[in-house]
Amino acid sequence: MKRLVVYYSLSGNTKNAAEKIAGMLDADIMKLETVKPMPKSFAAQIIVGGGQVALKHVPEIKPLEKDPAQYDEIILGTPIWNSKGVPAVNAFLKDKDAAAKVTSVFILSGGGEIGKCVDALAAQLPNLKNKVSLLDKKHEASKENDTKISQFADAVKAGAE
Repeated sequence: MKRLVVYYSLSGNTKNAAEKIAGMLDADIMKLETVKPMPKSFAAQIIVGGGQVALKHVPEIKPLEKDPAQYDEIILGTPIWNSKGVPAVNAFLKDKDAAAKVTSVFILSGGGEIGKCVDALAAQLPNLKNKVSLLDKKHEASKENDTKISQFADAVKAGAE
């Protein structure tokens, strides 16, 4: 089975998880990037990103480096902004064929509730089977991320058998 890990990351937390998951699944990896970059300062990122989520803004993303049509399965990674997945992920999911290939999601949280994010993603992902919540590296409980990632990768593999 040919797999693609697709993710969006500003601080590197989601990127780190994506790289680990791709390695465990022997999958290709692709970062989503918006045409208009986010501000550099963390405070401005919170204001702009949270505002985009609240207003349901879907930004334009840069051309994809890989063609999702060439893959059997997509594993999607997103941080949580304002209790939802990031707008760049929503832009990617506008491609209904790609959304239909997403079977698994990994979500990075700064410590907040992930339920709203999972619900919003599940509504767009008809074939969602696996999900895992990971914590920002600043949190004590983030020590469990590697174990959770390993269990998640095993579940993704088991779903393909």
